Amino acid sequence: MTAVTEPASSDTRVIGVLGAGHFFSHFYLLCLPPLFPLLRDEFGVSYAALGFMMTSYNLIGGIIQAPMGFLIDRYGARYILLAGVVLMSGSVLLMGFTSSYEAILILAVLAGLGNSVIHPADYAVMSGAISEGKLGRAFSLHTFSGEFGGGFAPVVMGTLAAMWDWRSALIAAGVAGLVIAAIMASQSRLLVDDTGNTRDAPASEKQATGMKLLMSPAMLLFFAFFVAISLAGGGMQAFAITSLIETQDITLAGATMALTVFLFASSFGVLLGGPLADRVKRQEMTMMIAVVIAAGFIILPAFMDLSVIMLFGILAIAGLAQGVTRPARDMMVRAATPPGQSGKVFGFVSVGLSIGSSISPLLFGWVMDQGAPRMIFVLTACFMLLMLAASLAGHFTAQAAARKKQ
Repeated sequence: MTAVTEPASSDTRVIGVLGAGHFFSHFYLLCLPPLFPLLRDEFGVSYAALGFMMTSYNLIGGIIQAPMGFLIDRYGARYILLAGVVLMSGSVLLMGFTSSYEAILILAVLAGLGNSVIHPADYAVMSGAISEGKLGRAFSLHTFSGEFGGGFAPVVMGTLAAMWDWRSALIAAGVAGLVIAAIMASQSRLLVDDTGNTRDAPASEKQATGMKLLMSPAMLLFFAFFVAISLAGGGMQAFAITSLIETQDITLAGATMALTVFLFASSFGVLLGGPLADRVKRQEMTMMIAVVIAAGFIILPAFMDLSVIMLFGILAIAGLAQGVTRPARDMMVRAATPPGQSGKVFGFVSVGLSIGSSISPLLFGWVMDQGAPRMIFVLTACFMLLMLAASLAGHFTAQAAARKKQ
């Protein structure tokens, strides 16, 4: 695939515009949970009902990514992306004016629909607008902006709700997103996707080609790769703290800090992995080395009693190595994607993230209920190795298919 050639100076602006939208995509995913106690008192609903609201948001945003990818490859990413950001931000803003739980639930579904365009549209634009030698850094900064948005949301929403009230917090968050949407619209000429050379093909032909591509062995393996990524990460985020308290001589504050070290190290690893992905052309080697390191260190708390300092160091190395895999992951998927198909491919594989994040709390929670807290780290390491196997299998399968066509 060859990216559309734009002036090199535009790369930074494209990454900035997409990163801002991706920041709010993840910010909105986590802007409601800090307000749950206030919403429960306001509407007299259970926490299960509030949880269902978030499930609706996440599932809609996750599953609809695949059909949105088809639309983006057919009609282009620019206006669909802008419409998605406006719908997502506007829905959150309107939540601040609601008078019932049902109204917030409907708006959460609409926000999820808006959120569903972000990944397929962003990756289509990055594949088309970013210089070839800077794609790894673009992927890493894009991923980092989303993680930063998710981490920023609880602090911001909690602070705004304490200063004002939950309604004002949601209105302010929605307005901020609409401002970003306006800035993105002002820079929309930069949002050049990679579908220009295939957009004139008949819709029936493109759909058939797309479905055949998504059901190919390579893409199904990459889909499994994304499921495994989410299973490994979701289990750590949900139950690492509880597991560490039960298996290591550590307090709640210490266990929370240990998970924080892991997550921050992972974010730094994402930033480190971008330039590495641009310099090292064999992404499968980066993936192999990083995953083996991550799995080898993450499993240690399952078999060793560690001091706090050792635990922090081990989790920092594991998180750093895990983060390095993220840009390499995106580069491997892109290398296997034909021109003009980025929207549907990245939309499809991203559904795997939603499936994995839905399964992991149930699976890891069941393991905890069986009285096996150390297995949290064993399972995480196993899913990391499964992730490696699926990525390598997908990569070499795609290469073999490409050679057959030559």
